Amino acid sequence: MTFPMHSFRDLRHSTLSLILLVVFAGIVGCGNDNSPDVMASPPGWVMVPSGGQHAKSATRDYIANSESIPCTECHGADLSGGTSKVSCFGNPSGCHHGPVAGWVAAHPAAQEHGATAKRATGSSGFVSCQICHGSNFTGSTFVPTCLNTAACHGAGVASPHAPKPWRGVLYTHTDTVEAGNAPVCYRCHAYTGTANPNNPLVPPTPAPTNTAPGCFNGTMCHNQTAAAPHITGSTWLNAGTGFHGTDAKSDLTNCQGCHGTPGTINFNGGTAPTACSTCHTASKAHPTDWQGLRTINGVTITHRTSGNRDVACAICHNTNGPGTEPNPSAPSCFSASFTNALGQARSCHSGGPAAANHLIPFDNTAHYSVDTTAFTANCGVCHAVTGTSPVSGAPLCTTCHTAGSPLAALNCSSCHTSPPNGGTGAVYANITGAHAVHIALNSTGTPVNCNTCHNGLGTGTLNHYNRAKARVAPGDMAFPATYNAKSGASSFDNTAALSCSNVRCHGGQATPNWQTGTLNVNTQCTNCHVFGSSRGNPQYNSPYSGRHDSNPSHRTCTNCHNITTLAVNHFTTLGTTAMEGPASATILPAVEYNGNTCNPDAGGLTGCHRREDW
Repeated sequence: MTFPMHSFRDLRHSTLSLILLVVFAGIVGCGNDNSPDVMASPPGWVMVPSGGQHAKSATRDYIANSESIPCTECHGADLSGGTSKVSCFGNPSGCHHGPVAGWVAAHPAAQEHGATAKRATGSSGFVSCQICHGSNFTGSTFVPTCLNTAACHGAGVASPHAPKPWRGVLYTHTDTVEAGNAPVCYRCHAYTGTANPNNPLVPPTPAPTNTAPGCFNGTMCHNQTAAAPHITGSTWLNAGTGFHGTDAKSDLTNCQGCHGTPGTINFNGGTAPTACSTCHTASKAHPTDWQGLRTINGVTITHRTSGNRDVACAICHNTNGPGTEPNPSAPSCFSASFTNALGQARSCHSGGPAAANHLIPFDNTAHYSVDTTAFTANCGVCHAVTGTSPVSGAPLCTTCHTAGSPLAALNCSSCHTSPPNGGTGAVYANITGAHAVHIALNSTGTPVNCNTCHNGLGTGTLNHYNRAKARVAPGDMAFPATYNAKSGASSFDNTAALSCSNVRCHGGQATPNWQTGTLNVNTQCTNCHVFGSSRGNPQYNSPYSGRHDSNPSHRTCTNCHNITTLAVNHFTTLGTTAMEGPASATILPAVEYNGNTCNPDAGGLTGCHRREDW
C-alpha cells in the first residue's frame, strides 16, 4: 500500500492528520493522477444506504473539528470524485442517499431521509445531514438547501423539518433521539426568555444558565417538570398566545394519543396524567359550543377551522349523514338541530342557513356535479353565483370560478379552457403560454395532458380546490418522476423566470420563459442537447457517442443531421430515457455514413475529412 508523497509532507507535523488520511484513504484510496492503482476499502467501510465505518468516523470528525471535515482532500472540492475518482453521491459509486429509492418522497411511508435524520448521532442524525447540507442547512453550490420551501418541507416552511404541528401520525418529532440531535435543534429553538420567535410556546420557567440543550430541561420547548410534547401550565390552558386549543384542533387524534385511548371514543386519560374530559365534561375533547364562530382573547373557537376532520370528528360523530354515532351522546354532523349540554339549540349541517350542509373543504363529486336544479334547491340557500350571497360568509361561486358560472360553463371552462388560450391581458388561470405547443406533442407519439405538468393538481383534487380558492398565479407545476432529467428532479420557477429546470424533454436545461420565450428546434439544438461524455454523466439525450466531441464541427448538429428526417421521430418517447431514433436514419447522405465510418469530403461537404471511423 503506497501513499502519494505530498500527503506525507503534509503530515509531518500532525499525528491527527495522519490518522485522518489513513481513515479517508481507506474509502477508495487517495492518490494523484500518476498513482498506479486505487486502494481497496476496508471491510464494512462503505455501506449503502447511509452506514459503514466511514460514515460514523465522518460524523465524529465533523463534531470534533468545529464543523469541518477533510473529505475534500480525496473526493474533491465538490465531493464528486477528486483524486480518488469516486463520487460521494449517487453515481457512479452509489454512496450516500443519491440512489436510494424513496429517500425523498411526498408520503412519509415511502420516505427514508426523515427517519434517518431523527436517529441517534453516528452514521445518522441531524449532524450527519449538516456535513453536506451545511451547519444551518442552507446547502452549497453543490448540495441543495434543506430550507427550500417549495421543494422540501412545504410552502412557507423554511426549516429542515416538517411544518408545525410536527407531532402528527405521519410527521412527528416525538421519536427524535434526543442525544446528539438536541444541540442541532437548539440552533433555531433556543429558549431566549419571554420572546422566542422560533418557538412562541416558551416554557414558563427557563433552565439555569449554561444548561446543555435538551428536549425537557427548559432550554428549548419543554420545561423541567413535564416530559410532554407540549408546554404545560397556564400558558397552555388560557386562551391567548400558546393556547392549547389552537394546536389541538389541528388534529384531535394527536391529543387522544396521550390523553385518551386511540381506537375508542375516550379522551379520559391515557399515558398522560390529565384527561381532556376533566375540563371538557360534555364534549370530552373540545368546547361544548363549538359549532359557530366565537373569539376569546383573540383565539377563534370553532370546529370549522379544525384539521383532519374526516378522522378526528369521526372518533365521536357520524360524519357521513344522519344516524347512529360512535358516541351516542354526540350528534351526527348532519343533524337538523341539536341542543347541547349548555341548553343551546344549534343547527348542524342539514337545512339550516347558519352552517354549511356539506364538509369544508367541499372537495368531492357532490360539489363538482352540481347543476342548475341542484343549485337552486340546495346551494342557493347559502350561496350566489355572483353578486351577494344570501348567507354572509358563504362564498360566491365566482370566488373560484373566475371565468364564469360553473352552472353554465362546466368543468375547466369556468376558469380556463383546456388548454388555456387567453389572449392579450389574460390572467391566471387562462394564460396561453406554450400550452398549445406542448399539447400538440400528442400527435408525435408523446402523450401529453394536464397531468403531465400539473400532476395531482387537476379537477377533483384537493390541490386544485385549494389553488382555485387562493388563485395562485401564475400557476403551480408538479411533474411525474417520469420526466425528471438525469441531473435531478424537474421543477418550475413561478417567479419572473417562468421556466422549467431538470425536465427530461429539454435535456435537463432551463427552458425559455413559458409565456414569452421561443425555441427553434431546427437551429437551437444545444438548448436541449448538451454535449458530454460517458464519464461526465451526461443527460439522457446528450450526444456523447462516437466522435461527437472530437472537434467543433461535430457539435453543429445540422452539419451531419437532416432536420427533415429528424422531425419524424424527434419528439417521440420524450417520457422515456431512450433516445428516439435511430439517429443514423437522420444523417445527411453527403456524410456517407455506413454504420461505422463516414466520408463527408467525398460526399461534397467541403472542409471536412475523408473516410474515418466514427
